[in-house]
Amino acid sequence: MKLECDPAADAAYFEISPAEVASTREIEPGILGDYDAAGHLVGVEVLSVSKRTKLPSLEEAA
Repeated sequence: MKLECDPAADAAYFEISPAEVASTREIEPGILGDYDAAGHLVGVEVLSVSKRTKLPSLEEAA
């Protein structure tokens, strides 16, 4: 598992598995799920992180 934060894009990606992404589906607005060919969740991307959290800054969270 791995967490990547991109302060410039105001986004975060939580990688659950290193498997190749076959499809991406919106779980809810601004939250995207990546799935492998078998339909297993590979990762989750969260957009507009600064609006969804009370952390002081995305850089400090990283």
